[in-house]
This record gives sequence, C-alpha cells and structure tokens, in this order.
Amino acid sequence: MKLTYAIASGVAALGLLAGAQGIAQADDVRAVPSCVESEWTLLGGVIVTITNNCSTTQQVNVRYSFGGEPFVPDKCHTIAPGKSVTTSEAVWSANRFESLIPC
Repeated sequence: MKLTYAIASGVAALGLLAGAQGIAQADDVRAVPSCVESEWTLLGGVIVTITNNCSTTQQVNVRYSFGGEPFVPDKCHTIAPGKSVTTSEAVWSANRFESLIPC
C-alpha cells in the first residue's frame, strides 16, 4: 500500500511540474519583441525606461520582484514607434527589475 501511495504521489508531482512548465512556455510565446528595450536603475525606487525601436506600437508591462517574489503592477504602457516611456515603483513594493512582459 505504501508503494502504491508513493508511486501515485510521484506521478501527481510530475503532472504538476509538467503543468508549470506548460505555463512557463505559454509566457515565452507571448514575449515582448527584442526591438523593445529597457534600462533600469535603483534610485529611491526601481526606475525603468522602455524604448520601442519597433516599426509598430507596442504594449508592455514591467515585471519586478521584491525580496525574490514576482510583482507585476497593473500598468500597461502603450509606446509608439521610436518613443520611450519611463515608469517606476517604490522600493517598498519592488527592489529589482526582472523583465518586460506583454499586456
């Protein structure tokens, strides 16, 4: 009985891992184009400048982290071709820039 329980638990864990990997791959499909660039600095908060070098308007959000935990504010930035936008988060809600993500 213990062996059956151990095998069932292992199969369930593998299913959870496969599901998590599928979610991660889904995020990769919706990646921000490489022509959208970012620079960030930590100065009284996390300040991120996003530049759209694409030929089309892009909509992006910023993925931050705070203490290693992901944080995505509800701010979608619409950036025209050739334009830049600067956004920031206070140090008590984010202490590191992680990546740009699509809105």
